[in-house]
Amino acid sequence: MKNDVKEFFDNSEHRPPKFGVLQGVKVVFSAVEVAGPLGPHFMAEWGADVVWLENVNGGDTNRNYRPSEHEHRNDRSMSIDIFSEDGMIVFKKLIEEADVFLVAGKGPSFIRKGITDEFLWAINPKLVITRISGYGQEDADPNFIDQPCYDGIAQAMSGYMSQNGTVETPMPAYPYVGDLFTAQFSLSSTLAGLIRARETGVGESIDIAMTEVLMRLSTYNMVDYLNDGRLYPRPGAKDPIQGATGIYKTQDGYLFTNILGRKQMKTLFTMIGCEDIYGAGDFKEGFSFINMNWDKAEYVESKVEEYFKTKTNDEHAAIFEGMKVSAAPVLSFPEVVEHPQYKARDMWVDWDTMTTNETYKGVNVVPRFKVNQPKIWRSMPHIGYDNDAILEDLGYSVEQINELYDNGVIFRDDRKK
Repeated sequence: MKNDVKEFFDNSEHRPPKFGVLQGVKVVFSAVEVAGPLGPHFMAEWGADVVWLENVNGGDTNRNYRPSEHEHRNDRSMSIDIFSEDGMIVFKKLIEEADVFLVAGKGPSFIRKGITDEFLWAINPKLVITRISGYGQEDADPNFIDQPCYDGIAQAMSGYMSQNGTVETPMPAYPYVGDLFTAQFSLSSTLAGLIRARETGVGESIDIAMTEVLMRLSTYNMVDYLNDGRLYPRPGAKDPIQGATGIYKTQDGYLFTNILGRKQMKTLFTMIGCEDIYGAGDFKEGFSFINMNWDKAEYVESKVEEYFKTKTNDEHAAIFEGMKVSAAPVLSFPEVVEHPQYKARDMWVDWDTMTTNETYKGVNVVPRFKVNQPKIWRSMPHIGYDNDAILEDLGYSVEQINELYDNGVIFRDDRKK
């Protein structure tokens, strides 16, 4: 999918072209940082009309974050004080036409300001409402429900961080998996709600807690504790459950591999000089992987480490290909950018930014759609860049729009006074 972004900017104006699997879907969101905006961002790349509600006092804080240009491409910005009398009238008109309203912040802050599910459904009964917070919108411990929650806090509080790092110290997983996983949960659950709402005419309200997202994704280790009290040691660069799986030092770098399969196990034990214990004790002949509960697992793992140091990445890759075992070198960003696989897939795109007048390099739209192709139709907009077009489509006249500017209800940072 070749995506030459620059060609779209000449005719972009303020209204998205019709494209993608989500064309016709209207999304309104109020959220900063990553966990909130990223779900709507993917919808915008897939063809949805996404309106980003920013505050009138300088826009959202994540504009100072370099990747924001990436996370807000295709968004339409409206800078508005929705809690003012006139701003609330505009907000209600937006909700009336929207399919989705997403809000992220500390606890049920919008609910306390009167924007409840019932308030929104009275305006639009089909609306899908997605609320993102650290600890949930209701039924939460009163000591936590209003606490701010960022990526590292969510990792720490959910138990996710305790599973990563070395034996000596836990470590956060980067980059920002709490934010990124939460965004993916918001995307999938919002689209699921949208399907049902369109079938039934009845909206949905989705309560996403970042801490619970990471807890749900800890299932592999969590269920062993819940059912038999087992706690795995922090594995460092290795899989805590099965041996011969993880990152290994080679002669010229690092290699990740996952050696599985009955035939592969027998071959591996021969390669590392452990034929005498193949099929011994709890490790029966024909087992497809090394369970780290086995009393000889640590010894076998040490022999695997010694073996990897004897060859280069390419030599290991050739051997493992013959064994039908997956293995991959741990590539750095410079190696990834120059890799023929990603060049063949046109993974890198350039576009001219609206806010800085510079060329920005980024990652192409993922995944690919063959029939209803996604598109990058413009860069991150100025604060409030689309106010006028959005309000015009809601039925506001030029005079009414100017009055909203004069009263400080809306703001646009590139508007000529």
